[in-house]
Amino acid sequence: MRITGGVLKGLRLAAPSGRGTRPMTERVRKALFDILGERVRGARVLDLFSGSGALGIEALSRGAEEVVFAEADPRVCAVIRENLRRLRLEKRARVIRAVLPRDLLRVPEGPYHLIFITPPYGKGLAERTLKALPPALLAEEGLIVVEERVDAALSEEYSVFRKLREKSYGQTVLYFYGR
Repeated sequence: MRITGGVLKGLRLAAPSGRGTRPMTERVRKALFDILGERVRGARVLDLFSGSGALGIEALSRGAEEVVFAEADPRVCAVIRENLRRLRLEKRARVIRAVLPRDLLRVPEGPYHLIFITPPYGKGLAERTLKALPPALLAEEGLIVVEERVDAALSEEYSVFRKLREKSYGQTVLYFYGR
């Protein structure tokens, strides 16, 4: 797994062993960051269901100010920390252990300009997380990006969040929500 853009472009990331995580493909990640463009530069980012940390690290590579990674498995948190250490990004990142959506209140105070929600497919976690997401976590002009399987249609609205766009890539759909 490689970083697709920014100052760390081409560098490889360690991935957690086993089948517990499903990293976003490089193709979809590159497409996502092409869509986000300059919105990433200087942003505070919240990466929920972080896995290897590839999304958040990609954001740091492309100029994000800070990323908070939230992941349930302590072994996976250790992989994220190691990736951050190896790439010398520890000062711009924080890793918290959180079982989502239950532990959303443990997430450091917002607002965040970008929130990534990339849970395991087929468990309803994206929808439950959107329903439980405190509105104060998202900046006024912020954006939530949700990755789901193509057959898991999400609603047009959750609390104050409204779907702005969706984009399909094979079996993956990216949903974009804002206020």
